[in-house]
Amino acid sequence: KLRTDAKVREVYKIGKTLGTGGFAVVKLATERATGGEYAVKIMSLPERGRSVGDNENSRDDIFKEIDILVGLNHPNVIYLKEYFEENNRVYLITELLTGGELLDAVLQRGSYNEADARDCFVQLLRGIEYLHANKITHRDLKLENLLLQRPANENDIPSVKVADFGLAKKMKESQMQTICGTPQYVAPEVILGTPGLIYGPAVDLWSAGVVLFILLGGYPPFYDENEPALFAQIRRGAFSFDDPVWDSVSDKGKELIRRLLEVDPKGRLTAAQALQHDWFTGGMEEDKLPDLSTTRAKLRRKESSHHFRVRAPLSPFPLSPFGSALHLEPLPSNGCHRLPHK
Repeated sequence: KLRTDAKVREVYKIGKTLGTGGFAVVKLATERATGGEYAVKIMSLPERGRSVGDNENSRDDIFKEIDILVGLNHPNVIYLKEYFEENNRVYLITELLTGGELLDAVLQRGSYNEADARDCFVQLLRGIEYLHANKITHRDLKLENLLLQRPANENDIPSVKVADFGLAKKMKESQMQTICGTPQYVAPEVILGTPGLIYGPAVDLWSAGVVLFILLGGYPPFYDENEPALFAQIRRGAFSFDDPVWDSVSDKGKELIRRLLEVDPKGRLTAAQALQHDWFTGGMEEDKLPDLSTTRAKLRRKESSHHFRVRAPLSPFPLSPFGSALHLEPLPSNGCHRLPHK
């Protein structure tokens, strides 16, 4: 994937700026040979051997994360086509995502029912299944990291893409120790605080369970302004379906959530097992499903009050090159392009 046979501007015409961040700029890139449009993320590289500041990444850190993305090719994972290294800069050529965040598409739909949530969630599970098959744990799955290939319309939600690989890890014997993630989505085994405790890819399925809870209920399963209290809820798996909003959600949907928000990672469903759950395989009479209007109303209230965005990630190291926020200008489609970032 590293191109050494040509300069980036020989292969691509670099166009307008789509977004900027602390250590990167994202621009439109048009392939000269085909006219195909991509995004190029341009980052400065520290000189080899130079020590970096607290908020910077070393050259090795940057290339470790690029290495995670380089071999990935799946409809539900953001695609890195190739990259160039020139004059102490790296140019990442990725697919151009114009649809914005999944949550925004759900809020903009004319109607929304359990089948719509299922169609979104199955794509997340397929992406997780693919990553885990390739020995990669994402470690920061959340609604903000689920992006759309193109803008949604009244009738469909297009391809959902897993993005933001700033905390992703290539697994060695499926064991990791670093405390990281986003508090409301982090798995209990990550925050037990036991020295030497190891965890595995099951943390991504817990986060997926949180996503599904929000998609169906409209609010997070675990929430407290006090972070220690929030973590205590998570460690206990203390959530419920007592809110009346769950009266419109099927028992199968709620049962899948329970199987994903299982405190013991050994009892938690894998992505492959979740895809075989009755919620997906049992069929739904879509014309008889109630509209989840209360769910969407709750989503709007929580979004406007920042319940989904209130807390900074538990980053174990300085912001990664895919981790610093990008402030993006809207594309003509009224969507936005997002690259892997935190």
